[in-house]
Amino acid sequence: MKRHPAFHALSRDHHDGLLLAIRLQQGEQALPRLWSHDPVWQAAYVVRFFGEQLSEHFRREEEDLFPAAAGKSPPEFRRLVHQLTEDHAWMRATAAELGTTDPSRLKEILRAFGRRLEEHIRTEERKLFPLCERWFTPSELARVAGSTTSTPSQEDQT
Repeated sequence: MKRHPAFHALSRDHHDGLLLAIRLQQGEQALPRLWSHDPVWQAAYVVRFFGEQLSEHFRREEEDLFPAAAGKSPPEFRRLVHQLTEDHAWMRATAAELGTTDPSRLKEILRAFGRRLEEHIRTEERKLFPLCERWFTPSELARVAGSTTSTPSQEDQT
């Protein structure tokens, strides 16, 4: 099924997030192209990626998409929004702590960050967005589309 245009920008952001999540989960098996197996380097990369892309992506979702979804009648909306908001809080806190984390614990924390980010993105793409496409009015979809202008992807910045 094709994604409604209101979600295209968020889905493009998700693509970049999935690339990061998979690399973090692969650990030493990740291809070293534009990547390092050094956990300190990876932690710095996550902090930079969070600041440049994820924080703005989360803000757009929390200010526009989540409130519109939480106000819908199917109870699944409220449960999903609660779960996704908790994910945002955990990822914010984890990214903020990465710079001061004991290097011996970084691999474990980075792998957990990658798992949580991937699960989060897949939940939005497979559950939240289809529900929104089904239940949102055209004006709600237009509002989401207008508020979710995409941030430049990693490829655009290199």
